[in-house]
Amino acid sequence: MIKFAAISMAAVLSTASWAQAPVVSVGGSGSVNERLAELERGFSARSQAQIEQQRQLNAMQQELSELRGLLEEQSYRLEQVIERQRSMLVAQQEAASVPAADAVSASEPAKRSGSETGGNAAASTAAGDEQEAYDRAVNLVLQDKDYTAAIPAFARFITQYPESTYVPNAHYWLGQLLYAQKRFDQSKAQFARVAEAYPKSNKRADSLLKLGLIAREQNADAQARQYFEQILSEYAASSAARLAQEHLNTMK
Repeated sequence: MIKFAAISMAAVLSTASWAQAPVVSVGGSGSVNERLAELERGFSARSQAQIEQQRQLNAMQQELSELRGLLEEQSYRLEQVIERQRSMLVAQQEAASVPAADAVSASEPAKRSGSETGGNAAASTAAGDEQEAYDRAVNLVLQDKDYTAAIPAFARFITQYPESTYVPNAHYWLGQLLYAQKRFDQSKAQFARVAEAYPKSNKRADSLLKLGLIAREQNADAQARQYFEQILSEYAASSAARLAQEHLNTMK
């Protein structure tokens, strides 16, 4: 009994001494302020890092777009060269297969040949001017990075060479340049021209994608969804379809 009382008394004294012990402050106001300041500095640093990452991402996307455009241009030009060579070969084979006895007179073929030579020379000059004008506009984008000057260059090309096979590409480049300047209504007109007037253009899928992005910029999500779904339906295996699906996923 005495032992139990002693233990109880010891417990009481221990509790009393614990109750009377001064409470140690877990960080005073100065400590809290320092921690808040540190948190604010960390948040600011993270915000700046995120801004820088977004800037780098935008720059990389622009460079990727330009590189893809350059690759497409080179592929398209190679196809054009192959097609011209094929046409020339066919023409040569047809000319070689015509018997000499079929000539009406010696003078008439000579006149005809001279006329055709002059016509071919004029056509060749015109084609050279067309190619030079298009190359100049493209180089303003890919080499000089002079996007402001490239806009009127592509517009002039479309006006001067409305029948050129490069016209769909020129409309697309013009739309891209206007889109980068956030001139969405004007940009939309160029992409719509490609999508509606040139169904076989290799720029049509990308034009539909840009039309969807412009619709989202203008808060027309229902229209944007239609464009993205159209890409998935008509160009399922394309890179434009992959991007369209990514945008659709963010809209759900």
